[in-house]
Amino acid sequence: MRVREVMTGDLFTVAASEVVGEAARKMIERWVGSAVVDRGTSDPLGIITERDILELVGRGGDARAGYVADHLTPGSIRAAPEWTLERAAEAMIAGGLRHLIVLDEDRPVGIVSIKDIVGAWTKGRVRRLIGIQIREAMNRDLLNIGRDETLRHAARQMVEHGAGAAIVESLRPKAAPGIITDRDVLKMVASGQDPDEERVGDHLSPSMTFSAPDWSLKQAAEAMTSGGFQHVVVVDGSGTVGIISMLDIVRRWLD
Repeated sequence: MRVREVMTGDLFTVAASEVVGEAARKMIERWVGSAVVDRGTSDPLGIITERDILELVGRGGDARAGYVADHLTPGSIRAAPEWTLERAAEAMIAGGLRHLIVLDEDRPVGIVSIKDIVGAWTKGRVRRLIGIQIREAMNRDLLNIGRDETLRHAARQMVEHGAGAAIVESLRPKAAPGIITDRDVLKMVASGQDPDEERVGDHLSPSMTFSAPDWSLKQAAEAMTSGGFQHVVVVDGSGTVGIISMLDIVRRWLD
């Protein structure tokens, strides 16, 4: 399968001169995890993503004053419409990216996300995913954050650990934990709130799903794509034992 078959052709753009907080607001309105950064020419400057905004907050920046041009992912890693999905996935893993701008003869024609790729694999060639259990691909090195910590602290910890999500302690013993992700930080920035004042417990992901370690990667991928999740918390009888992301699934698929 080729990139052109799964990419989003409706390019959502923001200007390089925009304030990051305004770009975040537009991203939430469109419910997208990235935007192409327009510099006034046919060649885009790059993309700004949830992860870029997480890093801005985690490194002490002010999204209400910082400009998109200073906090984006450069467009040096790009895809072509005729690339295979495996090639696009390899480029994402190599660059630590979840989105690639798609260029056709230097003209931007779309954007392909890791969700697009995982969704296509789940609907199509899934044999590689059926026989692999989540325990074989999940991340066991959990990042745990307290409910009373600030969003700034949470973002800093996520950046330092290279994590797009963190587990948040439950209010009651033996109750399911919560999760906070880079999308939740994006929503906070979009609302104009102060990350030094806002508390993690007030910004947990409103919806999430859990899996068992012996689920197949196909089951995890289907849960993520149908529910719009980037991460699934893995639990067993002893409690939370891991977390698995779309990037983890792609890495295991490519292996």
